[in-house]
Amino acid sequence: MPPSPSTLRRLLERDDLDAALDLLATTLPGPPTGATRKNVLSGWRVFVRWLRTEDRSLLNVHDPGAFAQAYADWLAAEYQEVAATVNNRLVQVRRLYRVLGELGLVEVNPFEKVQGRPNIAHERRPVYSAEEVARLLEHASAEERALVLLGAHGGLSGPEVRQLTFGSLSGDRAQVQVSQRTVTCTPELTAALDAWARLRGETPLYGGPQGLLFRHGEAPLTDYELRAKVFRLCQRAGVPYKAWHALRHAAGLKLLAEQATQREVTQALGLGGRTAVRPLIRLSDRPDLTARSGGPRGRGRRGQKKSDSH
Repeated sequence: MPPSPSTLRRLLERDDLDAALDLLATTLPGPPTGATRKNVLSGWRVFVRWLRTEDRSLLNVHDPGAFAQAYADWLAAEYQEVAATVNNRLVQVRRLYRVLGELGLVEVNPFEKVQGRPNIAHERRPVYSAEEVARLLEHASAEERALVLLGAHGGLSGPEVRQLTFGSLSGDRAQVQVSQRTVTCTPELTAALDAWARLRGETPLYGGPQGLLFRHGEAPLTDYELRAKVFRLCQRAGVPYKAWHALRHAAGLKLLAEQATQREVTQALGLGGRTAVRPLIRLSDRPDLTARSGGPRGRGRRGQKKSDSH
């Protein structure tokens, strides 16, 4: 059942925007705790924060075009011109006004014609630079160091890291078996895994620890818990937080800087096809790299089998 327009209007007249948004969220598809509803509601709350900062009204919009453009410009500054994020926020607020229109609370959707930002392929690849990775490692605990290097050197995805067990590691920590491929560790990653294993109870007499590499209690880390660990480390190190896949992209750029072929990078990251590597090539210092790929170079490159895991 759609929310009552009169109830919503009373909430909005009292400036109880948070309660109004919660009520409007019931019109969204999916369960209350589903990702779609949470993401859209998050975008709506960003818009409400802007309304309060600018002392603007949700319903009483006098110049819809200027109103929408002002919010679009604010989003571009807030998210440092990251096109995908700006465009998602605009889609979300456009949806908000569409719902308000269906309930008879507004006559015009100010965001119906506002233009988003061009979403250039290589700009959709956030990445931790080599300098940022080094700064993260300077401030990292033993656990955080292993996590960062599994992403930035090993190229593992977040789900792969969360499911890793000590049994996935070779005895000398030189390799990690994950998602139907073998990842060859850099010396830094091997040292980080050794240090973490010792902290988790490895001894010469009893051998290495068992079970999950990283855990919360006895359970694997959730996606939120993994992101929270990286976020807190970024705060301490003074590094802008980016999603986990920015560490994987750092691993891809590292391989390209070491003259890996397109095929080798694809295999090392466990990507489904070489097309996914092209945005990283544009970010690298090898923009002239063609789609041709070389065979194995006999240097212990990471990733012996191709996987569809991202």
